[in-house]
Amino acid sequence: MAPGSRLQATAVLASLLCLASHCTAQLDQGKPGLLELTAASFVASFKALPEDRWVLVEFYAHWCPACKRFQPEYEKVAAFFAERGEKEPVVTVARLDCANHGDMCGIFKVGGYPTMKLGAAADVAALAVDKLVTVQPAARKADAVIAFLAKQLDVKFDAASTADDGSGDAGDGDSRTASESGSSTAHTHEGGSGSITARGAANRKLDPGRGRAEDGHAGGGTDAEAEAAAAAAGAAAAAVAAVDLNDVEGATIRSWQYIVASPLLLQGPEARQGLKDWMGLLAGSHPVDRCRVGAEGLQGALDQLWPDDADQPTPGLSNLSICPGTPFRDWHGCAGSTPDNRGYTCGLWELFHTLAARLPDSENSGAVWLAAIKGFVGNYFQCTECAQHFMLHAGGKEALRVVDKRSACLWIWKAHNMVNRRLAAEDKAEDPASASHPQFPPATLCSTCRHEVQGAVEGDEAIQWDEDAVYRFLLNYYSGQQLEAEAGPAGLQARHTSWADVALVAGLVAGCLYIVLRRSGQYSLRKTVSRSL
Repeated sequence: MAPGSRLQATAVLASLLCLASHCTAQLDQGKPGLLELTAASFVASFKALPEDRWVLVEFYAHWCPACKRFQPEYEKVAAFFAERGEKEPVVTVARLDCANHGDMCGIFKVGGYPTMKLGAAADVAALAVDKLVTVQPAARKADAVIAFLAKQLDVKFDAASTADDGSGDAGDGDSRTASESGSSTAHTHEGGSGSITARGAANRKLDPGRGRAEDGHAGGGTDAEAEAAAAAAGAAAAAVAAVDLNDVEGATIRSWQYIVASPLLLQGPEARQGLKDWMGLLAGSHPVDRCRVGAEGLQGALDQLWPDDADQPTPGLSNLSICPGTPFRDWHGCAGSTPDNRGYTCGLWELFHTLAARLPDSENSGAVWLAAIKGFVGNYFQCTECAQHFMLHAGGKEALRVVDKRSACLWIWKAHNMVNRRLAAEDKAEDPASASHPQFPPATLCSTCRHEVQGAVEGDEAIQWDEDAVYRFLLNYYSGQQLEAEAGPAGLQARHTSWADVALVAGLVAGCLYIVLRRSGQYSLRKTVSRSL
């Protein structure tokens, strides 16, 4: 059978299966040979194949940066086997989005993304996980995946037939650093549609009491009028700009959903401690009231639902809500140009920043914050490579200096800008027309954050920051604590000023009291003398 005829026949078969089982599995016409699965179509799709047909399945999440980088390579693998037609061994290439079908991914013991499994169609349809092989190529490139499959299937594929152009080194897809847990699309500091810029942020106000960001202008009017009004407010952007709490709340909700949807993550004492620390941080510093209350409830129920001596929690844990009564429906500032861009990872960045900015002014609050962030990322952030990079960076020398609120705010800010520098260089090299990744905050939001340096450009490491001004800005932007931050780098001046005010008031009260008592004494003395006379 010719490759084109085989593809058409497979597409017809998939469509019939979908009609029979009310599923949505189908071959994407723009991605030859790639079968898109859902939980409903999973078993039926593989039962329809010959029992001994080889099947390669990728378990991924649409929000996962490593998955998005790997996506074009995986599509090349699918196209390669589609072009081979019926030439043995025939391999059907499929994938499942675990973000939307977490239960099925849990059955296959998927603990991180992307994960690939290879096996016979009959074993995959029977959910016989132990009979499948986890595909671990030397690099996340199409030719490396095909080479791994060739070794497992004991066959020699024609390397020239692969759709991979061979560009890039072996680690090209895996070499991003540090806090890149979502960095390729996560940074709301970057420009472009959907990001919080001086214009976009100027129209949003932080309202921690109500727990969400509200529009700063009345409804109605056209987009052009709204943009004109926003532009007019540009000069005052730094004074009113604030993080979008809708996205912070969304990241909190999604993170909890992904945790409870993956039972494999909820195992062992380290995972329990990580969850306990994470809930403690949310309960103490979350800016949204309902999420803070929800975290407090989870924190209180954890001892009962996941006792110290238990390896995993009871099923009741997944029934609890992290932000009860939430109005969250979709992303605002973190919305991307497509559903697969930005979103969850962007919201996580904003959540990390906001939690740091709202820490108490204690000596070790920053260390507690970082421990909780590491516990969450290390145990529950399922972009495997992203988590590894973040944990590596969080274990470096710079992280050892994270002890208080100030150092926590500046550490996450530096890590984020470090990623932006790399992304700006990569985008420029790959696509000069792509959006830039400027260093945050831009001068339009904080005119005092940068020292003027001859020759310094946006995104360049030559930018010299005034970290005192940056810290004041971060507190204002992420928590609304502008007045407290104005006092100085670590809040010491504010406390000194407060004590001075207390001393002044106490002095005035004492002075008044002295005058009253003295006058009272003099009056009594005069009255006594008058009587004696």
